[in-house]
Amino acid sequence: MVKAKELLYVVSIESLYLAFMTGGKDSRDAIPTYDPEIYQLDNITELGIAGNATTLVKWASGEIFVNASKNSKFTLSLTHVSLPQEVQDKIDGVTPVKGITFSNSNVKEYPMFAMGFTAKLNDGSRVARWYPRVQKVPSEETFATATEESEVKDVSATFDATPLLFNDNTEVKFSETRESATGVSAFDFMAQVVADESQIETLFPTV
Repeated sequence: MVKAKELLYVVSIESLYLAFMTGGKDSRDAIPTYDPEIYQLDNITELGIAGNATTLVKWASGEIFVNASKNSKFTLSLTHVSLPQEVQDKIDGVTPVKGITFSNSNVKEYPMFAMGFTAKLNDGSRVARWYPRVQKVPSEETFATATEESEVKDVSATFDATPLLFNDNTEVKFSETRESATGVSAFDFMAQVVADESQIETLFPTV
């Protein structure tokens, strides 16, 4: 049986990947550049992905003539166990001095980065995704007292994934189950940020 025709489903989300932009976030002429250090964190409890679609419906001669949609961004709702302090500071765009940072009421643009993840399917293969232009959305925090029962509290964070100015790409998906994925694994895909079709042959050359 060809793998692409099998009925497969996600068993579990696995790793979270973060790669911070180093340049080109506002460029329409080139793909943004990213720090070669990619953080791989095995800390995900859940990741919600919500689109923000607008629909255009055009009727003609009593029938739907055009039914088109456009998705302007994705909202990523991450529930996780914890983040390293270094990663959290980079997401917040702060540089601690003596361990101290400040927040104020001034206009602030949070840093942009690529966020991705891998998920395992029931046959052991994997799917993976990159969102190449992501920013933090300020969210609420809750601190609670400890109880007699030991429990590791989940932490929630919300991010917006918006289109790259270079090519309008918002989401890049990969699946090991596709017949064309011969010789490429989810880990190969996540080894760098994949943001444009022009990268494919360079990163994954045809043998």
